[in-house]
Amino acid sequence: MALPLEVLADLQLVVDGEDIDIRGTGDRIVVDLSSLRAGRRLLASGPFASGQRARTTGRIHEALDISGLTVEVRLRGDPVARLGAEAQPGTVGRLLNLNGIEVHPVRPLQAVLRRRPVLTTTVAIGLLVGLGWWLFRRGDT
Repeated sequence: MALPLEVLADLQLVVDGEDIDIRGTGDRIVVDLSSLRAGRRLLASGPFASGQRARTTGRIHEALDISGLTVEVRLRGDPVARLGAEAQPGTVGRLLNLNGIEVHPVRPLQAVLRRRPVLTTTVAIGLLVGLGWWLFRRGDT
């Protein structure tokens, strides 16, 4: 049973020169990142920086779920992840071992593809080769 908890906030953070806007609108906390770099810097400086990231993520998701809160992470206004009460984790989150996190990587990938098509294609091919190698090795055991 969710506790009746409400968060009302309008904050602006700067982490290593990267802007991060945080708004609380009752049962939803929206974290809007100005860039992927801002997200990486935030993760590197917070509770996720430890070696037990999956365990920390699970605890945060559980606390949010119990309190009836949802955290939605956005990249320049486009939703990229959600955790807490309204999160519906899918295949991408399970593949990345993100306990309880709903992940939406399509829009950020499209934005990167438009800005840097050659780099994105190279990275995508590398990921496919790595995934193929991993699946091949997994089948040998």
